[in-house]
Amino acid sequence: MKEIICDKCGKKYKVDETKIKGDSARLKCKGCDNVLTVTKEAPPAVKTPEPDVTVPPGGSEADSSYEQTVSLATAEGLEQKKAEALRASAGAMKVKFGLSPKIIILMLLISLMPLTLYWAFTFRESGKIIKTDTELLMAQTVQGLGGQVDEWIDKNILILRTAARLNDIASMDRGKQEPVLKAINQEYPWMYLVFTLAADGSNIGRNDGKPLTDYSDRDYYKEVIQGKELSWQVLIGKTSKKPAVVLAVPIKAADNSIIGVMAAAMNIDDISKTVATWKKGKTGFAFLVDEKGKVVSHQIPEYVIEQKDLSKHPLISVIRKKGKEVSLNFKNDKGKPTYGYAKSNKFGWVTAIQQEEEEAFEQVRKNQIFALGIFGFTVIIVTLIAWLSARTIVKPITLMTNAAERMSMGDLEVKIDINSKDEIGLLAQAINRMQTSLNMAMERMRRKK
Repeated sequence: MKEIICDKCGKKYKVDETKIKGDSARLKCKGCDNVLTVTKEAPPAVKTPEPDVTVPPGGSEADSSYEQTVSLATAEGLEQKKAEALRASAGAMKVKFGLSPKIIILMLLISLMPLTLYWAFTFRESGKIIKTDTELLMAQTVQGLGGQVDEWIDKNILILRTAARLNDIASMDRGKQEPVLKAINQEYPWMYLVFTLAADGSNIGRNDGKPLTDYSDRDYYKEVIQGKELSWQVLIGKTSKKPAVVLAVPIKAADNSIIGVMAAAMNIDDISKTVATWKKGKTGFAFLVDEKGKVVSHQIPEYVIEQKDLSKHPLISVIRKKGKEVSLNFKNDKGKPTYGYAKSNKFGWVTAIQQEEEEAFEQVRKNQIFALGIFGFTVIIVTLIAWLSARTIVKPITLMTNAAERMSMGDLEVKIDINSKDEIGLLAQAINRMQTSLNMAMERMRRKK
């Protein structure tokens, strides 16, 4: 029994050489339809002694027959070796990097390169725009909140300065001052205490009718007497437990000398609510501190009541060093990245807002996810189209390659069933014509024999 192996799929067969008629036989592999040629091994040659005969020049007819037999045997051996070499070379032909991956890679590069560049540029620019818009919105919010605070303070300062110029107030006479002080309280009810002080700090008049008090130890009194045009103090009302501010301006005589102090203690609850109730999302809030960094308004009521010192807050500490307006990225008390914006007014009060970056720039993250999703979907679609296109091109080429290999090993009956109307179809027709020509040539050779 002779064992043969399919040079394409590696399947093994055992063939009984005694049943082979002639020198060789062909069989088809059941695994891959490859045609295998089985050659019967020749029996070992028996050496015979050469006759001691001298052949005359020209030779005899027997000698001529002998030479023809030898030459035919030699030709058959050469043909057999050539066929074996063809089979070996056909089996060794393996594609390492075929057309399919090349076509897929080429189509991905051609289609995705411009898309990738456009996507990267658009993604970066859209991210910048969203961040800029978010920062601008925060800046506008701070300016709006701070503007309301400034407007409220300026209005009250104007009221006090206007009253301080009245003759009844400049008279430093309690009887003349108190009707004016009560009228101011009735017109502007948030000024719950309007009062005047003499040059020595003693209380002259007040709107609430309570006993007169010595205010000579108050900082706002000392600053105004020393020449400041405006002084103030932020405090928490003893009874209301709400934020309040005392504003003080000088009372001047006709010669412009300071003869007393005009002051008012006013409830800033409305302004405090405007700041404290501002929210954006879950983590965005605003707060207001005075010139010393003490809380005037905050979303946490306890901070207001105890006048918590926030002078070490990143926004407050930076704005004290760098100027009147600042934007900053920092970590909040929970350790999360936060974006904040702060602005101070002419009195040194600072209005600030902050929000965790994850929430503040959520739209940027959504755009990133959407863009990545579109990009991934595009890659899948392009890859699928490229694979189908490559399959359309490569499959008929593979079929024709296999047919050509089988024809090279003598199987001239193989069928090439490709009916496309493109260049591949023309190639298939050419191979079919070549197959027909080979069959005709083999037929003529058989007839000559």
